Amino acid sequence: MKKVVLAGIVAVVVLVVAAGGAWWVLGRDSETTERGTCGNATYELSAEDEDGGVEVTFEVQSAAPGETWQVVIEQDGTEVYSGTRQTDEDSELDVDVTVSAKDGSSFTATATPESGEPCTASLDR
Repeated sequence: MKKVVLAGIVAVVVLVVAAGGAWWVLGRDSETTERGTCGNATYELSAEDEDGGVEVTFEVQSAAPGETWQVVIEQDGTEVYSGTRQTDEDSELDVDVTVSAKDGSSFTATATPESGEPCTASLDR
């Protein structure tokens, strides 16, 4: 009888450990974020696993709405986005791009206002 009870306890412990390990692997955060300031702006660059690729998000909080910025995002030195964006009514601009994870894990984003110094952020996953 004691062997049956002991076997049951061992089985429950093994199940709990296995479930905990699966939760840790599947449930862990896959997002990497870099935050900082440059000039009168703050930025956040993040990269997160998304449907077999990587979603890269670059957000800039500027001093005023309606500012025009040139934005470039690179993945391992290769340009994956280039365009002009304006800050919204909250003085923010956001750029999202999804790229292949196979193409690299280093990201650099640069936002340059019409009049001012470039704001550059980098992160490695």
